[in-house]
Amino acid sequence: MSPIKVRQATAASTLALALGVLAACGGSDSGDAASSSSSSSSSSSSTAPSSSSAPAAAPTTSAAPQAQTLAVAEADFTIDPGTTNLTAGDYTITVTNNGRATHDFVVEQNGADVAKSDALGPGESTTLTVTLQPGSYVFYCSIGNHRRMGMETDVTVS
Repeated sequence: MSPIKVRQATAASTLALALGVLAACGGSDSGDAASSSSSSSSSSSSTAPSSSSAPAAAPTTSAAPQAQTLAVAEADFTIDPGTTNLTAGDYTITVTNNGRATHDFVVEQNGADVAKSDALGPGESTTLTVTLQPGSYVFYCSIGNHRRMGMETDVTVS
C-alpha cells in the first residue's frame, strides 16, 4: 500500500474511533446502545425544557410588578373598596369583615361571578386573587338578602 493510502486509512480509522467515543459519551446518559438517536433526542429534550422554562419564568416575572393590592372593608350592609375606579390587571384583594354578621365577597361582571370568597365571620379576613379586565363590575355579599339590603358596590375598570 502506498504511504498516502496508509495515511488515509489511518485517518479514517481515527475518525471512526473518535465518532465511536463521542457516540459512547452521548450513550452514557441514556444507557442504551442507540446512543446517537438518544443524543439527538436528549439535545432536543434539553432544548424543550429551556424554551418552556423561559416562558414560564417570564409570566411570573411580569405578573409580579403588575399585581396590585386592594383592601376591601365589609360592615353590616356596606362594602368599601376605597375606590370604585380601578385599572385593569391582576389584583390581590384582602377582604376584612368589620361587621357583626357573617359576610362573603363576590366579584361579578356581566351577571357572572368572577371570584368569590368563603364566608367570613365578624373580624375575619381573607385574600382573593383576580384578574380584572376593562369593564363594569359589582362587588357584593351573596349571603342571605345582604345584597338587596345594600351590600353591593359598582366598580369601573379601565
